[in-house]
Amino acid sequence: MKISVFLPALLLLAGCGHLTRSEYQRPLLSLPVQWQPETSGDTGQQYANWWEKFGDPRLSRVISQVLTSNNDLAAAAMTLQQARLAAGLTATNLTPEISARGAASNSKNLRHGSAPEERYSSDITVGYELDLWGKLARTREQSEWEAVASAEDYKATVLSNIGTTAQLYWSIALFNQKIANQQRGLALSEQTVRLVQSWFNAGKVGRLDLLQSQQKLLDRQNQLRTFQQQRENARNALALLLNRPAEQHADEATVLDANQAVPIVQKTPLHVIAQRPDIQAAESRLRASLAGYDAARLNFYPSLSLDASLNAGSQIFSQWFSNPIRVVGGSLALPFIQWNVTQLTIRQADLRVKQAALAFRSTAYTALAEVDNAMEKRLSATEQRSRLQQSLKLSQRRLALTDSRYRAGATDFTSLLDAQDDLMTLENSLAQTQYDYLYATLQLWLAQGGGETQYRITNEEAE
Repeated sequence: MKISVFLPALLLLAGCGHLTRSEYQRPLLSLPVQWQPETSGDTGQQYANWWEKFGDPRLSRVISQVLTSNNDLAAAAMTLQQARLAAGLTATNLTPEISARGAASNSKNLRHGSAPEERYSSDITVGYELDLWGKLARTREQSEWEAVASAEDYKATVLSNIGTTAQLYWSIALFNQKIANQQRGLALSEQTVRLVQSWFNAGKVGRLDLLQSQQKLLDRQNQLRTFQQQRENARNALALLLNRPAEQHADEATVLDANQAVPIVQKTPLHVIAQRPDIQAAESRLRASLAGYDAARLNFYPSLSLDASLNAGSQIFSQWFSNPIRVVGGSLALPFIQWNVTQLTIRQADLRVKQAALAFRSTAYTALAEVDNAMEKRLSATEQRSRLQQSLKLSQRRLALTDSRYRAGATDFTSLLDAQDDLMTLENSLAQTQYDYLYATLQLWLAQGGGETQYRITNEEAE
């Protein structure tokens, strides 16, 4: 075949790649009516990092330390680098494959004592597969989308670590506050035991009151020890996130301010949800699966490879390159002859696309549910906090009244213990509700994708 006919035919086939490409269509989702397609967003104060909206510099420092030193983030960064390197390796199918080889040998027949024979050879080979149907382009696209998905996985790991860090930070503060409340209650119990003991010795109260006061003291001592053990567990978990020994505790808060209010945007637009890293990763993997489906299908189309080599050799070193030989050729592969393998492979790739589409839908619906759940939890915590603050004031008045009546002999000791327990329970419940409020706010922002974050990027990632 003449070159003037052969080359136009190749160019015509190479231009057919776009005809064999499957167009991507995002899976349809049934969206709630109350969700807004667009919104102006939060026009309040701008922050470099979204968690600074909590207004706690100590929390911000701890989160920054975790983002700098956490092992999970380092592992996720390495996974991202590997995905980008894999995409770079796949992109090498754009250029010809070149190989070079050289060899030298010296042989001698030891039995007959003949003169040694030398042999020198070398060759350079160039091979290139023409992308007639777009198979190589779709293979590159698949690797590129996998790298994008890995980048989103890294961002999701960042958000997960931020969420865990804040949760542990607030848990430690909550336990610090419960321990302080319990220590005050313990001091009150010790004072009550001494008072009841003196009254018992004087014959003013019976032994039952004394036994009840002593038992309550032991109960509060046990509860204090439980809170201390739970705080130590939270401290150790936070130290692990910081990649440091357990005894090296992070900076921590002593109380949770029950009056702290964190403003939020009351309506979440859909475009904010679409920026969530897990949704971005799921859609990128769906695109990668679609490209992989095309590559698997096109892999059974006829393929044409061109080869060229330059060989040289001689038995005399000085004449090694005196008689070079060039070889030019091509090969045509017809893999579609394996009909069963072709059909099974294509069906397998099609199933992977369907699985990726299901995963995308599931991730999107999970994101919508997480936003709604966080909104509801935050609203519930806000309402409960207001009622608990009112109830706490009533409980304080009740304890003061019950204590004065008991000292006057107008009520029994059980009523006094109930009033003391009720006050401590309300103090702990208010602290717990403030924790729930802050954590629900955090979950809401995490469900919305977190917003702006200064991610830690290594030098390799920047390249």
